[in-house]
Amino acid sequence: MKKTLKFIAYPLALLLLLMGILHVIWLVQPKHTLNLYIQDKSVTALDRPEHKSLVWILNHKRITKPNEKMYSNTKDYFGFHPIDIEDNTFNLRNIRINEIDSFAKYYDVAYLTDCYGVHSFEWYKGKTQPIRSQKVYGGLNQNDYLFIKSMLEKGKLVIGEYNMLNAPTNALVRTKTESLLNITWHGWTGKYFSTLNTNRSNGPAEWIKNLYESQHFNEWPANKGGIIILSNDGQIELLAKDEHLNTCLPTIETEHNIASQLGVNSKVPFDHWFEFISAGSNSIVANLNIDVNEKGLAKLKKLGLTPFTPAVIKGSEGNNFYYFCGDFADNPASLWTAKLWGGQWLNKMIYYKKNYARMKFFNDFYAPLIEGILFEQAISHNYSSE
Repeated sequence: MKKTLKFIAYPLALLLLLMGILHVIWLVQPKHTLNLYIQDKSVTALDRPEHKSLVWILNHKRITKPNEKMYSNTKDYFGFHPIDIEDNTFNLRNIRINEIDSFAKYYDVAYLTDCYGVHSFEWYKGKTQPIRSQKVYGGLNQNDYLFIKSMLEKGKLVIGEYNMLNAPTNALVRTKTESLLNITWHGWTGKYFSTLNTNRSNGPAEWIKNLYESQHFNEWPANKGGIIILSNDGQIELLAKDEHLNTCLPTIETEHNIASQLGVNSKVPFDHWFEFISAGSNSIVANLNIDVNEKGLAKLKKLGLTPFTPAVIKGSEGNNFYYFCGDFADNPASLWTAKLWGGQWLNKMIYYKKNYARMKFFNDFYAPLIEGILFEQAISHNYSSE
């Protein structure tokens, strides 16, 4: 018995010692103060997955609030705050019209991670899911637009992300935001699914299958993988494996010189939601590539879409913003690993097998992209650091 205890205790003690050393090394790294306004309107889980990986990066790089405290993924954001999921209680934290100018002066960076919101079939869990669900809360609103406008007028950095312009954002706010940023949203979104079987955890929701069957006479190909494409007015199309696609998984591709400057990989897989947007006179940092065959290309052309579309847009000179045309911030992350030197590798080990594509995207693209953007912002505006 004693030998067994020693066999367990010694490796455990060594592991704890190693973790302690890595935490101490992390603690002695310099802090950087950057005042971030984080907005997430799509929180239906207590661990706030839609912006947790962003907070992981902030903590790992010791980017702190003005009071030098670390950012919290459960507290330090505006939007939907679940209180008790079982009892369906929640709180809303929104920017008010009289706060817009003072907030734009106070915050250094605004990051709108997810504007989609919360809908009834997600929040009020039931056995059946309708094709369409009522909005509980969500969408970019007039105050959000005015805040973005005020931030840009003051030369502050704004980062927008997928679903800022999609429903439930109303048409007037969308049009004004498009004009402000000089981008054009084409009304279509897409996502890759390794299986289209709605009974599988990695398959699409039942309402997607129901919507497809209500519009098409084709049998739902549950035994295949593919890319679902949805329009803002409820139209649905499918790019199926082998039938329309050479390679199922879309990739985000960056020219080698830009990739080298940003510290990102020039080609990474992307298996989450994305949207079709034109960059106008802005710069395209990276593109999303859907590897279609001739049949798939013809289907996209019929919809007025192309298989090569912007993934990261950078504002033209004098317009300090980035727009991510995909659901970039929703990545698996264990926040305790953020407070270890080299914690990115441990976080990768935890999730790599189960979420290979997302972890590769997070480690090789999103994390270095966010670090570069935020540190550039801190340096250019001379924000304080220890």
